Amino acid sequence: MTMYKNALFFLLVTCSLLAVQGCNKFLDISPPTSNVNPTTVKDFQEMLNGDSLSKCHFFLLDVMSDDLQYSDAQTTTSSNYYLRGYLWGDPIWNPSDDDVMYNSTYSRILQMNIITDRINAAPADAYNTPENKSLVLSQALINRAFYYLQLVNAYGSAYDPGTSLTDPGVPLVLSASGNSLPPRASVARVYDQVIADLKAAVNNPYLKSKGSDVIHPGKSSGYALLARAYLYQGDYVAALNYADSTLALESTVLNYNSSSYKNLTQLPDLVGNPEILLGRITVDLEFYAFNKATVLPSTTLTSTLTTSDLRYSKRFVAPSRFQPAVYTAASGNSMVLDNSIGVPEVMLIKAECLARMGSFAQAAALITTLRQNRLTTSAFAAEKRTYTADNTLGYVLDERRRELYYHGGLRLFDLKRLNKEAAFKKDITRTKYNSTIVLATLPAGSGRYLVPFSPTVIAANPNITQNPR
Repeated sequence: MTMYKNALFFLLVTCSLLAVQGCNKFLDISPPTSNVNPTTVKDFQEMLNGDSLSKCHFFLLDVMSDDLQYSDAQTTTSSNYYLRGYLWGDPIWNPSDDDVMYNSTYSRILQMNIITDRINAAPADAYNTPENKSLVLSQALINRAFYYLQLVNAYGSAYDPGTSLTDPGVPLVLSASGNSLPPRASVARVYDQVIADLKAAVNNPYLKSKGSDVIHPGKSSGYALLARAYLYQGDYVAALNYADSTLALESTVLNYNSSSYKNLTQLPDLVGNPEILLGRITVDLEFYAFNKATVLPSTTLTSTLTTSDLRYSKRFVAPSRFQPAVYTAASGNSMVLDNSIGVPEVMLIKAECLARMGSFAQAAALITTLRQNRLTTSAFAAEKRTYTADNTLGYVLDERRRELYYHGGLRLFDLKRLNKEAAFKKDITRTKYNSTIVLATLPAGSGRYLVPFSPTVIAANPNITQNPR
């Protein structure tokens, strides 16, 4: 077992360094070294320079949400894990299926663990300054925290103060040199680590508001992730404080009416967008390969957005008035989805906290600012809303859905946490397209909200307990 784990370790180190060789030139960063045994601060910085760290694989989480639907042709295609995930099936995974989301995320965590393990032993050289060393460490911690927060919400239950100490989360691996096969840490333990990593990272006087480009985290993205984590924990005071800290540094919102708006087709499209605090995308090839088409928005998402919202009209297209709208493809064989951490999400976190704490007018002002930059000028001018104690929180949550659909699982995570509140919990049904014939139902609070571990993952680590279906 030790020989196997060591071989895996060195294989992944090699792969991580090979991966960064694909860095896009637009990032204007140093090319990676060919060294497969990184030891210097410069080596570790070059590991962080890989754009692969910003390329995620979280689209299955969006497929499991209520923001999309399948056409009749897609539901009758040959069975695959996306279709089974869409129908919340048992099982989702066939015995030989690889869970790319799980494996790729842990491979990125491994890269960050290599940095945190070795950076204090880096040899003295001209690049090993207190500033460079601390920046590399802070950025590694923010990256690791982002990935663990995704994992624990994908495979674990929504945070619940009453049960999170015993609710199983995900294996918590904090070193690249361990040979153990860890069981699932509790949801609370994973959150504790996420928050500890982020607090350590932002408590760095050398860490600037933004990184040198969209793939490098800065203090604002660290604060934003702290706000996200505390929101998911239901600690609205802490979430509000960190949202304010973020917005004190970065608060620009892009007006979708302007010519500077770019529909996302590749990672470089995020460059120049002032909203982006940390760039993250999913380029999904397999969904398109399985279905020969992109996704359709669900009827509830369409009705929540409305066609006058530029978040709908710029990202969806109808081939003709007789055909349903589909998500715009970047090319003929893939979809590109924005999973970035950005200013609008932080505004919505602040607005939710304010609404829950009774500051309805302040929450309404944030929503109004965001909508002014997202609706057509005429639609915004015609909008007549009155925000009250009874409706403001609902408006905020609807706006989260409009802003954060297909965003790497954030809608699914919202559904899970809101199912714990009687006013917002909901059952989801899958029907045949344009029909009332029910294909599947997901009751509020069901264990099928959690992604099950694939047989290949459990075979590699038998100490992982499976999520019940």
